[in-house]
Amino acid sequence: MIDFEFLINFQINSFWLLFDMLDNSFANPYAIRIARTLSYMIYIIHCNSCVYYKLSAMQAFGQIAYLENGKWYLNKWVYNNQGNAYIRCFYFTAAVATSTGNNPAPTNVIEYIYMTCSWMMGVFVFALLLGQIRDIVSNANRNREEFQRKMDLALGECQKLGLKQETTNRVRDWFIYTWQQQKTLDEKKLIEKLPLKLQTDLALSVHYTTLSKVQLFQDCDRALLRDLVLKLRPVIFLPGDMICLKGDVGKEMYIINQGILQVVGGDHNEKVFAELMQGAVFGEISLLAIGGNNRRTASIRAKGYCTLFVLAKEDLNDVIRYYPQAQAILRRKAAAMLKNDKKSDEKTEKIKQQAELEDRCKINPRQVPKLITVREIRLLENGLYETFQLIANMEEMNENKGVRDLKKAIEEETDKSRRQSIYYPWSTLQRDDEDEEEWNEEDLSSVGEDSDIEPMENHEGPMDDDVDPMEDIDLAAEVSHSDEDDDWEKPGSSGTQKLHSD
Repeated sequence: MIDFEFLINFQINSFWLLFDMLDNSFANPYAIRIARTLSYMIYIIHCNSCVYYKLSAMQAFGQIAYLENGKWYLNKWVYNNQGNAYIRCFYFTAAVATSTGNNPAPTNVIEYIYMTCSWMMGVFVFALLLGQIRDIVSNANRNREEFQRKMDLALGECQKLGLKQETTNRVRDWFIYTWQQQKTLDEKKLIEKLPLKLQTDLALSVHYTTLSKVQLFQDCDRALLRDLVLKLRPVIFLPGDMICLKGDVGKEMYIINQGILQVVGGDHNEKVFAELMQGAVFGEISLLAIGGNNRRTASIRAKGYCTLFVLAKEDLNDVIRYYPQAQAILRRKAAAMLKNDKKSDEKTEKIKQQAELEDRCKINPRQVPKLITVREIRLLENGLYETFQLIANMEEMNENKGVRDLKKAIEEETDKSRRQSIYYPWSTLQRDDEDEEEWNEEDLSSVGEDSDIEPMENHEGPMDDDVDPMEDIDLAAEVSHSDEDDDWEKPGSSGTQKLHSD
């Protein structure tokens, strides 16, 4: 015989205290609340099962017969003392409370009273408990329903404005990614409901380590960092979003919390110079605007979904005014960092220009004009092939007089800029240029009867049929090679062919 005395005398207060402790212990309490409501239902059915068992015991467990229509029938309403008593009684009372039907009919007043109370309990009490379960589930999904409602409103507004489908898709992607990362669209409002002390502790646990690694804020007062972390706000960027553009006025500092950023350049930002990973910081110098240097020096683009923490210049000024000593330290550090950045930028720019110059100096023999002079070779080596290619095309159009004037002007300007350029790498060309002029003035008369080599004349029109273009190409290559070795030979030397300009 099972002793139900302990179950009947179960302390309700302990039951409530147990679930209150569980509710406060779990991060997601909705499952605990549903379990508590189901426990109420099970406990009520348990108590009703005990009453049913007592009533059955009072009637000798189904041994009492009753008279109906002149015949005696065995009472089937009561428990017949067969099988597991608790399971059978629990099943009977659960069926009565939920009004599933097919229940044995009561035969006396006590049974009628019991059935009436059980049905009323099933209608009202269980309906109330089921309503509580529904409310718990609704509260669990309330944030998502609110998010879905706001997203639908935003997408509907995009359709009303007639925005492109690409823009509408980006709006949808932002809502979905924000929900996946934060489970809310306004994280700041939730944090602002906490006391200031808790807000500070929460911000320190998340941002202090990252902020302390920023070069500008290293060795600063901990109190300053504690106030600054409260000013950080999260911002989400989608793939392809431009965080900042080169030349823009910098008003924020960014800390990468999640994702990868690309430092890009070029006409259409197609070149990727570097990638910034999680924990990287940029824009810190623009916060103080030392010497007015608050312009962005590069364009930065999000490679994928990125979450950044932003510190605005206004927020920094609000905090730093209470720390005059830290303000002086920050300005001194920012000036030193700016100086180092300028040196690095100058070095990088010099290397870049040198590389571009070397790329332009690479001559393709197939693209060299048919008739080329020593000066043209040198100008080609200085990356002016495009200009002379244009001149060659104009010569083919028989615009000879204007072409010669244009060539002369280009040569004069090129010689002038070449001598003034600090990046001019061929220091021997100026001396060679002077040697060539001396050659043209003094030694030109020596080429005549005593020389086997006839001077080349200027061609105003197309080349004669007897001139082999490949010989001119070989000649250009030979002269260019001799120029690199800085080993020019003057006319009159044996085995040396003489070239002259226009």
